[in-house]
Amino acid sequence: MTNYRTSNAILVASGSTGTLKNAWGILAVTGAAGTLTLEGGNPLGTGSYATMSIAHIANGQPFPCYVRSVTVSAGTVYLLA
Repeated sequence: MTNYRTSNAILVASGSTGTLKNAWGILAVTGAAGTLTLEGGNPLGTGSYATMSIAHIANGQPFPCYVRSVTVSAGTVYLLA
């Protein structure tokens, strides 16, 4: 088991978009759906960023990643910093 520490967290509810400076992860709550945009630009320099579905993240488990923004279409998620 890994012990994660956070000094800041914001709740992003259904129908909202959220960002948090120095975000290091996301915590999905049951029924969460939407899109997670990750930091780290396209190596070709086109300005696009990698995205993934929040539905693929295990509920109740912190998912460490460098978050650029999150758009929630259902449920709620926490951005962790």
